[in-house]
Amino acid sequence: MPDTLSPKKITFLIDSKLDNVSLVGVAIRGICNYLSLSEIDTYYLELCVVEAVNNAIKHAYNSEAGHAVEINITHSSNDMTFEISDRGRKMASHCPHRFDFDAEDLFVIPEHGMGLYIIDSIMDEVTYQSDGNKNTLTMRKYFHYKN
Repeated sequence: MPDTLSPKKITFLIDSKLDNVSLVGVAIRGICNYLSLSEIDTYYLELCVVEAVNNAIKHAYNSEAGHAVEINITHSSNDMTFEISDRGRKMASHCPHRFDFDAEDLFVIPEHGMGLYIIDSIMDEVTYQSDGNKNTLTMRKYFHYKN
């Protein structure tokens, strides 16, 4: 595993185009691979970040291009933190609702509105704050390595 004694931070910006979301996924996958994270951890982290960026573009910016979505990634020896920030419309609240459906029946699984539910189910800590005109969803995942 690469040196992870001190926290490392990566920041990048994308334009608020849904076409750019796949680039975010590729970047997250590359960072996770560099850090030698498991395939399942890599998949889950990529999924959560992609969901968060999609939400920022769709809901904060109404899918309108020309706005910045900022992605900050901090990695230390035992966790990764992702901050997804926008300067669009604020989220009413970070209160993902529980879904009541039969997981065995694929025809009744909701098609929309599951992003925050997925993020809250996978990540260890999820917070949302709006400070002035900047909205930030922060997601943290802890890793427990065996010695």
